[in-house]
Amino acid sequence: MKKLSAFAFVMAAAGALALPGMAVAQDVGDWVLSPWRGSSVYYPGVVESRSGSVVTIRFDDGSVETRQGDTVLPFDWQAGSRISCLWSDEKWYRATIRSIAADGFTMEIRYDDDGTIESTNTGRCRTR
Repeated sequence: MKKLSAFAFVMAAAGALALPGMAVAQDVGDWVLSPWRGSSVYYPGVVESRSGSVVTIRFDDGSVETRQGDTVLPFDWQAGSRISCLWSDEKWYRATIRSIAADGFTMEIRYDDDGTIESTNTGRCRTR
C-alpha cells in the first residue's frame, strides 16, 4: 500500500468532508453538469480546460463557456434520473431517463406528460 503524503491525506480528508451539492472544479476531460450563462438549470458538458478554479466547458450541444469551477457539478445522470428535454416543437418537457448508451451521449427517455418514448442525446436535455 502506498503511503499518502501529509498534503494528499489532508486533501483526501477534505474531499470526504465535502457537503452534498457542494461543487468543486473538475479536471480536464471530466463530464460535468453546469449552468449556462447563470441560469438555474444544468446542462451536460466536458471540461475542456482548467486554470486554477476557472474551468472552460464544452457543452454537449457544442457551445463553450468559461466559469468558476464551484458552479460545476459532477455528471450524475443514469437510468431513472429526472430531466427535461427538447421535443420536436423546440419546447422543454419533463422526462425520465430509461437508459444511456455506452457512448454516454445517446439516451432513451420517456416524457412524463404523454408517455412517449424517444431516443435523444444529452445535448438536448437539462436538469435542475
